[in-house]
Amino acid sequence: MTRPLRIGYLPLTDAALLHVASVKGFDREEGLTFTLHRETSWANLRDKLAYGFYDAAHMLAPAVLASALGLEGFRAPMIGAAALGLDGNAVSVSPALAEAIAGDPPSSARKLAALWTAGAKPWRFAYVFPWSMHHYQLLLWLRLGGVARDAVSLTVTPPSLAPASLEAGVIDGFCAGAPWNTVSQQRGASRILFPCVALMRDCPEKVLAFPRGAAEADPDVPKAAARALRRAALWGEQNRADLPRIVAQALTPDLPESAVRPALEADWLRLDAAATGLSALQADFLLALLAFAGQATFDAASQTVAREAFWSSEQAPPAPHLLGQTYAGGPLETFPPSA
Repeated sequence: MTRPLRIGYLPLTDAALLHVASVKGFDREEGLTFTLHRETSWANLRDKLAYGFYDAAHMLAPAVLASALGLEGFRAPMIGAAALGLDGNAVSVSPALAEAIAGDPPSSARKLAALWTAGAKPWRFAYVFPWSMHHYQLLLWLRLGGVARDAVSLTVTPPSLAPASLEAGVIDGFCAGAPWNTVSQQRGASRILFPCVALMRDCPEKVLAFPRGAAEADPDVPKAAARALRRAALWGEQNRADLPRIVAQALTPDLPESAVRPALEADWLRLDAAATGLSALQADFLLALLAFAGQATFDAASQTVAREAFWSSEQAPPAPHLLGQTYAGGPLETFPPSA
């Protein structure tokens, strides 16, 4: 007899371990049955988790901290039971803009700033949610080039809608997770400017989130789910050739394997067992990014809340890196990036 677990997810490659755990039966071997429900936006996932439509959700790691800190307009704190992977995002821009600013993150940002100085129109870039690595990665990229704040308008767009928004000319670029950068490039709507591992590496991206009250009342369920995910990751390490097929079939109808493979084969996205762990250092890093974006304050009280929102794993995950430097703790003001 297994316990059903209703899990909401977005059609992103980093939902892969949920599908592998279900397809291969690792959930049932841990006493659970994952029933997976596709959603269209992070707000939908957050709200349906908060109101009990789902038992758990594929969730942005910074959004878990924001919920714990009460930053989202209503207090519905979540906990992260396990990471669903590390990294995985990329910045895509229109082909014309890519032609003008091609380069690594520092040089492309400087070229963008030079275009603005020369009289270019303001650009519009999309990210997926206010509390997301995508938002912070865009902000860091713009900061590297000293891009004027009024040169760019930032807007929220669900990841699956970003390619169509760029095609329609509503936005000039976006930061999203796989496979949507590849999908957009294959359609000719955009070009991938750079994968975000060029900015940050080994960064917590998505987690399996539970409502805090439910997790604390029955901690065995999140722990069993975390074990199933780790087993799925170990299977993926040994069956890398089969992983894209399972992911493509599960994410969205008619998605070709060719849209899923690049992020996995180019090492833009980590789905190995070590990438399923969570740690206090990751919570500190995310809090530092929230503070960098002006959304929170990096102080002792917030640090305690942030760390409690992640259930640390027995095996610590790798430390995040920012432009090649290991994050050792503290706010980003004491850890300036070097361009």
